[in-house]
Amino acid sequence: MTEKVYDYIIIGSGFGGSVSAMRLTEKGYSVLVIERGKRFNDEDFPKSNWNLPKFLWLPKLRLHGFFEMTFMNGLLALHGSGVGGGSLTYANVLMEPSDELFSSSWQEFADWKTLLAPHYATARKMLGVARNPKLWAADEHLREIAGELGYAESFHATDVGVFFGEEGETVSDPYFDGEGPDRAGCIHCGGCMVGCRENAKNMLTKNYLYFAEKNGAEVMAERKVVDIQPATDVNSTGSRYRIVYQPSISLIKGKQAEVHARNVIVSAGALGTMELLFRSRDESRSLPKISKKLGDQVRTNSENIMGVTMRGKDINYSEGIAITSIFQADEVTRIEPVKYAEGASFIRSMTAPFVEGDHPIWLRFLKMTGKILRHPVDFIYEKFVANWARFTTILLIMQTEDNLTHVRRGRNIFTLFLKGLVLKPDANYPIPKQIPVGNEVVKKLAERANGIPLAAFTDGLFNFPTTAHFMGGVPIGRDDSEGVVGLDFGVHNYPGLYVIDGSIMPGNPGVNPSLSITALAEYRMSLVSSKV
Repeated sequence: MTEKVYDYIIIGSGFGGSVSAMRLTEKGYSVLVIERGKRFNDEDFPKSNWNLPKFLWLPKLRLHGFFEMTFMNGLLALHGSGVGGGSLTYANVLMEPSDELFSSSWQEFADWKTLLAPHYATARKMLGVARNPKLWAADEHLREIAGELGYAESFHATDVGVFFGEEGETVSDPYFDGEGPDRAGCIHCGGCMVGCRENAKNMLTKNYLYFAEKNGAEVMAERKVVDIQPATDVNSTGSRYRIVYQPSISLIKGKQAEVHARNVIVSAGALGTMELLFRSRDESRSLPKISKKLGDQVRTNSENIMGVTMRGKDINYSEGIAITSIFQADEVTRIEPVKYAEGASFIRSMTAPFVEGDHPIWLRFLKMTGKILRHPVDFIYEKFVANWARFTTILLIMQTEDNLTHVRRGRNIFTLFLKGLVLKPDANYPIPKQIPVGNEVVKKLAERANGIPLAAFTDGLFNFPTTAHFMGGVPIGRDDSEGVVGLDFGVHNYPGLYVIDGSIMPGNPGVNPSLSITALAEYRMSLVSSKV
């Protein structure tokens, strides 16, 4: 029996992978998407993030959800896992970066602003971008704070991928002339990041991936790719690559299997893509000619995650979509209020008292202990108040100022002394540990709303920033001395092998990057000819 050879195998089903799958199937190519996570229907999402088996992705502990936390030396990265990738757990925000981005590191190899303009428009249409129609108590507080900081005009509701029809009313597909799935109007419950059970969130399974499967793409879930191997029998089968995979949810390593492809697109997210390429280059040595630039130019959105728990119980801060507004706090800093639905208070376990200043761990511990001793009632309230999510607003603080770090394979306490990804910070462009204007806004919000300021525990205790937007690591370059991939996102020295996800982002967007990743994928797919 002859082994089936796919035209394209796509590793990962997030924004890069799903876009690629749809456009390639439209052009007549056979496509297999391999996804390590599980498939979730709307009713499969947990009602609360306290349902850890359905919320957290930690398969070694039998947790098979879609939200993953990766602890690294100096950083906590939050990301997604599942059919649909990060769209399952992201906060729906789909915004274009400012012009400043395209005049920075993005301009080195191409006029990306011009190249991507039509593809941003396509991405907005496909993802159903709409302006959030409702603002809530936290938004009004932040609108006033923006004015106090001199940036009143910058405040506006977010552009999001949510269907705002009649609340809770199911209608025939409102986006694709009836060719897509039925949808229901958002009920503003705040459950976006716990998985939308209401069929209102425009996840990739409702658009790009939906049509990819409709067009014939195969999706193989719960499989982790562990190696990419050039095929030796290309002349007889047409295959250029063997993709080796194994079950992703087993407690022990499952039996490996392989599939064959003429072309491969790696879209496993920055962390997953780097891990796979490092393994293939340095451990199995199946791809030894991958550039030494792999793992360089890694960046976050120069962000901190903080928040405020309100003492009063007369206002419900969990109402609305996950992120309802955005404003500038200074020329380089943007801030968004974030919420979870009532009862979805697991994130409380990741908070700590707010401590200002770039101090060593021992001093931060002393300051935090001192704050707890001075304000024991506040500490107990924040940690044990019933329905924490109802009374808490998280602040996502992002900057357009670039930062850089390097990622390598190594061992340390954060990898449990097994081989994993470790950080080597760039001394010239460090990831910010403290954003002073962000601290100021947190204190202003706490004062205005009678609240208790807080920080992510990694920030508060270890002085580690937390990021929901880990990007880069697969830099673009003219050849393998400059980058891992070329302008066509093809891996240097390996024809038919491509990378299309957040790992190729050539700069820090300073806003949620999902729309930009989608536009980059649309751009690349526009260069692919239809299959003859």
